[in-house]
Formats: sequence, structure tokens, C-alpha cells
Amino acid sequence: MKKLTRGEIMGIYDQLFKEILSDKEMIVEFIDIFIPKLKSYGISAEDITIEHTKFTDIKYGDKESDLLFKVKYFENEVYLYLLIEHQSTVDYLMQFRILEYMVRIWKNYINEHKKESRTKGFKLIPIMPIVFYTGKRKWTAENWFMKKVENWEMFDEYTPKFKYEVIDLTQIPEKQLIKIKKALGLLLALNKAENKTVTRIIEEIKIELEKLPEKEKEKFGNYVNGVIKTLVKRNRDLNLDEEIFEEEEVEEMFENFVKAVNGAYKDAIEQGMKQGIEQGIKQGIEQGIEQGFKSGMLAGERKLTRSLLRKKFGEKIEPYIDALDYMTLKELTEIAENILDLSFEETIELLKKVSN
Repeated sequence: MKKLTRGEIMGIYDQLFKEILSDKEMIVEFIDIFIPKLKSYGISAEDITIEHTKFTDIKYGDKESDLLFKVKYFENEVYLYLLIEHQSTVDYLMQFRILEYMVRIWKNYINEHKKESRTKGFKLIPIMPIVFYTGKRKWTAENWFMKKVENWEMFDEYTPKFKYEVIDLTQIPEKQLIKIKKALGLLLALNKAENKTVTRIIEEIKIELEKLPEKEKEKFGNYVNGVIKTLVKRNRDLNLDEEIFEEEEVEEMFENFVKAVNGAYKDAIEQGMKQGIEQGIKQGIEQGIEQGFKSGMLAGERKLTRSLLRKKFGEKIEPYIDALDYMTLKELTEIAENILDLSFEETIELLKKVSN
């Protein structure tokens, strides 16, 4: 499968998240999960209006993934401005960027209420800016605007005071998203899955999906194909046809997806082991083991190390061998590369370090 450029991956993310978060029902879930200040008002889809946000004359360009919603709570309204960030780098001028957007949103609001805006009692609608960050690094930018201004304390009466909320998806474990027991939580958990975690995560999602109410299953089914396509394109090892799940019922489709992923990873492990063994025959046992570890996946590497230990030490290694399940690639490689020289006592010490 062709390796995607960063721009292509970001484009896929933009399209996917714009589609999901342009659904009022999914925005209600977003509020319930991430925005406690609004959750307490019992917001429904009928309370939400999707607004226009394409500010093409601002230097940041036409941000397709920026979304603006007018949310009604009781007899009041608030703008919910959602800026979805997929960049792997953190934008340390985000406060200024958001200030520009806020001014433009208010300017549009004034233009829509020209007559009322000239009266003394006219008020602007409050804006709640939120950065929904899905990049790779932790979000470390300051979220209070005034703290970006030098000596703001001395000139505090002249300095804008606002903050943007940050929802940093990198800091929310997949298990926590799954435990939310909502369609959006499952979709976000699935979207976060990487090569080394995807099989575990999809199994956990499958279990939770079966417990969801029918309405939540329907929401999940509306968007899971898009998430799967993104996942397949990002994780090249899956080697799956992203179109094969299109026409099935959501639970049946996801069941088949789980089976397909498990099969793909099983094939990858077996291929890695085979390559390692063949290379070992050609270049000697040590080089073969090393190549097997490089070519195979972690599960295959663990299996190979377990076999080597059993062949060398027999039954007496059994009480300690489960420690391999907790070893990193580096630790497994250390044992495998030195298997011919390691004594039983030295091997036990290595295994005990992991157990402790």
C-alpha cells in the first residue's frame, strides 16, 4: 500500500472529522463527553445551529475542519467554536489565531444585526473556543491569551482576557474513550489505534458495541466506515481492502473487520518469522534471530524467544517464561542475541527484572 504524505493524511482527517462533527447528534455527544459547562443544560440537537466559518481572508486560510455552532441554552445562546488540529507540531500562536477568528465571528454577528447593534443594549453572543487536538505530541501551548502578552499584569486593564479549552486526544487513553459508552467515544478510540494496539482496541470496541442502545449503534454505523478507511490508510501493515465492509449491518461489519485485522496481523507475524528463519539459515543463527526480530512483529518475536529458551533450558525455565509477555522489543532482543552465552542463572535474573 502506498505510503501517504503528511498532507494527504491531514486531508483524510479533515474530511473525516468535519463529517462526524457536522452531525448535530454527534455534537451533542461531544458536549456531553468534553464540555461539562454546557452538558449541565441538557443540550439537544434541536438546540444547535451550524454556522458558516470560512474566513478565507485570514492568513491561516480556508480551514475546512473549523466548525462553528450556535448553541441555545434556556433563553440564551453561545457560540461553540471548534478548531480541529491534526498537525504533529503545536501552534504556540494559537491564542492570537483564535482571537482573530473570534473577532471575525462577532463581526459577522454584528453585520447580521445591524439595526440592533446601534442600540445601547446590544450585546455580543459569548464564544467558547475549543481546540480539539489529534496530533502526535502533547499539547503544550499556553491557553490563556493574556499570558502571551509581555508584562500583561502591569497592563491587565488593557489586555484581552480569555482562554481556549484544549481537548488533547493524545492524553486520553483508548480505554477511557471506550468506557464512555457512546458512539463518538468508540469512534475516537478506533481512530487512535496504531499498529501495536489495533487488535486489542478493536476487540474491546466490539464488546462494548454489543452493549450500546440501538440509537448509539446506528450513530456508530454511520461513521465507522470512514474511520476504518482512515485507519487502513494510516496503518499500512493492515493490508486490507477498505471497501469490503460497505454494505453490511454495523455489528456484522465490525465483526468481519475484527476478523480481517486479526488475520492480517497473523499473516504479518508468520511472514516475519519465516523471513527470520530463512535469514538465519543463510547468515547464521545470531544474524537470523536479529533479522527475525526486525522483520517480525512483537508477538512473533516473543514466540521465537520463548522457543529458544525452552530448547536451551527445558522444563526448568517454565516458572519464569511468562515474563516474556511483559518485555519490550529491546529486552527480547538482548536475550535472543545472547542465548548461546547466557547461563540459566543469568537468564532468570533478566526475567525477574521484568517480573518485579
